[in-house]
Amino acid sequence: MSKIYFLPVRHGDAFIIECTQGDAHGLVVIDGGPMGCGHILQKKLKELGTPDLMVLTHYDDDHIGGILQLVGTCLDDNVALAKEVWANCAGYVEMAENKSTNAKQGVTLSVKLNELKEKHEIIWRDDLSEGFKTNLPFASIEVVSPPETIRRMVIKKQEEEGQQLLKASQMNIDNLKKSITELTEYIPKEPDLNKDAELANASSIALILKCDDLSILMLGDCYPQNVERYLREKGYSEDNPLVVDFVKVSHHGSRNNTSNSLLDIIRCDKFIISTNGGNCRSNHPDRITIAHILCHEKRNKDRKVHLYFNHKKELIEANGAPFLNAGECKEWNFEIHDNITEL
Repeated sequence: MSKIYFLPVRHGDAFIIECTQGDAHGLVVIDGGPMGCGHILQKKLKELGTPDLMVLTHYDDDHIGGILQLVGTCLDDNVALAKEVWANCAGYVEMAENKSTNAKQGVTLSVKLNELKEKHEIIWRDDLSEGFKTNLPFASIEVVSPPETIRRMVIKKQEEEGQQLLKASQMNIDNLKKSITELTEYIPKEPDLNKDAELANASSIALILKCDDLSILMLGDCYPQNVERYLREKGYSEDNPLVVDFVKVSHHGSRNNTSNSLLDIIRCDKFIISTNGGNCRSNHPDRITIAHILCHEKRNKDRKVHLYFNHKKELIEANGAPFLNAGECKEWNFEIHDNITEL
């Protein structure tokens, strides 16, 4: 039986998916949370075993930090990280020691992956872009983002050392005064690829994973425009939606990473949001994103929507800001499931 482990790694992403297809079983890791959370992933993998596939969606600390810690432990203990790794890193690049950038973490990972390749013969792919498909014994996977042009841009940016700190998103407090229907009218802005933080998120690997009893759209931190364009080109539409059991909401529920028009071509009632309320300057989830999920045009309001969080709602709101008003769960037919680490 397939299972999703939804690890509580503060404000970051870390997922382990147990896949079953026929008689085949496999373990897929997607991201590892921020630095300081590697032990959480490591503890679970000691219980479950060596991953068949590890996917690092992009090099922001809240996704890569825990993986870097795990890689360091694997090198120290001389054990394999995974049988196969997907990470769009720039390969070995010299970088000044006094540079402290997110891009540097991507470079550091690539250096360590090269060491692990030599010791344990792992497969490392750094060419993941939209349209790539693979049929593994235990699951089929289709990459739906990033476009190849953006993958190349982010590799170049790593080589040039560039990434600034993520800009702060606005607090949800003011939006509590607005109705869900008002907020759903917000249209996410197009990413500015000249801004390093937005380029990094635009390069995030997003994928559809399917096995016998599970299908999930994992969106990393990607932008909705690229995913929507790809899905529409593949024939999905409002009348022919992509049907999945779960959607891992992009960028911890940030306002610019989920859109009505993308949700209109996806049929799903279960949404996973990984956040403890924010990182140093952001507050997630944004109430605008909750509004998009609950009242995009093609949502069937007779079907209950389920929102899954890997931390307690009280903690999320204490670290960030309240994102719901009293009575909205009943009004919009949805349910909050908090402090969930397995699905």
